[in-house]
Formats: sequence, C-alpha cells, structure tokens
Amino acid sequence: MNKKLVPEVGQPLDPPEPSPEVGRWSLTVASRTTRAHGRRTIAKLLDAAVSEFASYGYHGASMARIAKRAGTAHGTVYLHFADKDDLLSAAMTDVSRDLEPALGAVPPFEPGEEGLAVLNDWLNVVCQKFQAHGAMLQAVSEALQAGDHSRVSTDSLRRLAHNTALIADRVRATGASDVDPQIAALAIYALIEGANRTMFRGQLLVSTDELAIGLAEFIQRSLFGGESPKLRTPA
Repeated sequence: MNKKLVPEVGQPLDPPEPSPEVGRWSLTVASRTTRAHGRRTIAKLLDAAVSEFASYGYHGASMARIAKRAGTAHGTVYLHFADKDDLLSAAMTDVSRDLEPALGAVPPFEPGEEGLAVLNDWLNVVCQKFQAHGAMLQAVSEALQAGDHSRVSTDSLRRLAHNTALIADRVRATGASDVDPQIAALAIYALIEGANRTMFRGQLLVSTDELAIGLAEFIQRSLFGGESPKLRTPA
C-alpha cells in the first residue's frame, strides 16, 4: 500500500500561490520591480526564455530572440537582466521554489514492496517537476558543463550539495556498510537528473510513470541487492 509523502519537521512548506499576473515567476518578478507594467514584462521575458532555452539550449540562446518572443524591444530585456546568466539565475529562484521541496521530501530507503512503493511515489513527483522545468534545468546543466564561474553555475552547485546531502543521510540510515553514502547520493542524483534530461530531449520514449518505476527499482536493487519487487505501470 502506497504511503502518502508528508514533509517532515524542518522541511519547507508548500510555496504560496503565484499571482495570476506573473504566473509562476512571482519571486523573480518581486525581486526585480514593483511596477505593474514591469511585472508583466518580466513574466513575458521569462516565459520567452523557457521557449528559447528549449529550442537553442543555453549557449545558443539569444537575448535578442528572447525579447522578440516576449514582444518587447531588444533593449528592454537589459533593463531587467544584465545578461543571459543573470536571466537564468533569476528564473531558477522560482524553479527551485517548485523543485526543491519535492527533492527534499526524499523518503527513507527501505527494502521490500512497501519501501519500493514509497520510493516510487517520491520519484514520480520529482520526475514530474524535472519535466515541467526541463528547459531551464537543461540550460543550467549546459552552463555547468562549460566550466565557467557564472552565478548560475555557483548556485547550481550549492543546490546539488544540499540535495545530495539529504539523499546521503537516507543512504547512511540504511546501515549498508559496503556503500559510501556520499558517492551513492551523487550517483542517485545523477541518475535521476540524467534520465529526466534524456526524457525531456525526447531521447528516452517512456512515460513519467514508467521512468519513476524504473528508477525506483534500480535504486532499491542497488542499495539492498537481490531482486527488487516489481511495480506495475498505472493503466
């Protein structure tokens, strides 16, 4: 029987509902302007950036095309964002607000059917978040691969350290003596992130449910050995 995931003490509560005027970008907009017209413009620029990064990736994206997609003048984008790195870093504030609580709700890793079901429930939520923000997360990954010291790269590494520390705590709690918790946590996060990136690009043709099940079975088998119980894909 699947358990409902409930945030533990100390985990962040669900974020407040975003303003209809700015959609999902309320934190970024609030940090950049207080004017109503400016709020709408920034929201349009951020929506345009999602489409631009999805089409061209981080390195191929153009601030001029982002402005054009948003229906604003080229110079307008620079009134709000210094450059592409600044825009992506700012947008990740709202992406992280949606993604981080899901990642932070990582459940205890346990063997057996019940443990697999709980792990699958968590991964299903996480995979849905990764897919919803696929364009921005892919852009961040490309910025990291460039090896520069951009703000978005620095922020991404900080989030990675936080999330892998949470996973490492769960691995450590299993008591597995032949597994290094930190290395296992990095491997688990890389598996989740890489599989979702491949799916977002259309290179892995499975449903979110199928992806979550496959990840859950692989992770449980890797931690506890032996044959993992099997889950059925929802009809």
